[in-house]
Amino acid sequence: MFGKSHGVAITGFLVTVAIYGTTFVTNGCGLNTGGEQIHCGTDADPEIWPICYEDAGTGIEPLACTGQCVEMGTADFRERPVLLWMGAEEEQPKCPERANSEFYTGYADLNVALPCQKCECGPAKCVMPSGMVASSNNACQGSATAYDGPTEWDGSCVSPAKLPAGSFHSIGLTPASVSSCEPIGNAEPKAPSFAPEISSFAGGVYWKNYVKACQGTAQGFCPSSGDLCIPSTEPPPPEFRYCVQYALPVDESNLPQCPKAFPERFTFYAGTKGKVECSPCQCGEPVGAQCSISFSAYQDATCSGAPMPLFQNVPAFDGSCIDFGAASVALASMEAKWTVNKPGTCEVSGGELIGEVKPVDPRVFCCQAPAPSAPPPTE
Repeated sequence: MFGKSHGVAITGFLVTVAIYGTTFVTNGCGLNTGGEQIHCGTDADPEIWPICYEDAGTGIEPLACTGQCVEMGTADFRERPVLLWMGAEEEQPKCPERANSEFYTGYADLNVALPCQKCECGPAKCVMPSGMVASSNNACQGSATAYDGPTEWDGSCVSPAKLPAGSFHSIGLTPASVSSCEPIGNAEPKAPSFAPEISSFAGGVYWKNYVKACQGTAQGFCPSSGDLCIPSTEPPPPEFRYCVQYALPVDESNLPQCPKAFPERFTFYAGTKGKVECSPCQCGEPVGAQCSISFSAYQDATCSGAPMPLFQNVPAFDGSCIDFGAASVALASMEAKWTVNKPGTCEVSGGELIGEVKPVDPRVFCCQAPAPSAPPPTE
């Protein structure tokens, strides 16, 4: 039952429209919007309403599929097939004439080509101490007076000052130390050996394949509601294939089984999220270091030993102290030399890829095998 209808005469045919959305009748064709079915009457004219044929029959019949009906086996796929192409983005073709509307573009086969620079550690070093410490009391227990050589002293003879006799009664010896290793270079990513000028390439993160799906105006219906109409019996254009898209949203942990007519399943994506980078180069503490020195001290400023050395070639270690007791001597110079100079090695770390890049917005397509490539032109 219609709520209201209108009749309009247009160039010799009648258009009748039911306002309340039950049935539309135009030039012998009826569209039931509730059931989403199209019916063709005997007076259907394909010039005006192309979905109806001239030989629509004496009764009300749906338009038959002019191409091929294929069994789908599931209702979870989009009702209209597409022609899909997959390859290098810079080589993408235009949509073919029979499916000239771009339906979808995306990417497949995510790659992260981001090799990090190799990290290395410089050598550790045995470090000469800055000097000795003179103490006003015995056993190095009094007020301390630093007796230091120049910055980065190498142990050669030096006279920082002259400490007069009676101004000190003991001298503490500072042992050698070992310096940490310094990282060599940095962990910046290496520049990739290739850099295609395409939008999907960014900092070593790229897709191996670009995807384009094209669609046309599908016409006709199959006798079985579980079948899909491929509107043409012709094979796809070269390198294209017929595909159907699975319904959204996509659960990647539970991907669908493809119909037999479209056996190859692909998952495509709109882009990526996240990032990757190289961990910084670092060096551990030196392992196996052996750094030892001995000190000599003199009363003259040139380490000549006149009138006599205070001491010579005394090993320096933590807590070592030369005690002069009640003797009254002066200190005017010192020198030191290596007895063992083996700084050891450091373990390197870093230069590893950290972080994660994930594809986003998945779409599942089930496809037939692609059409072969077009043969090369003959001369």
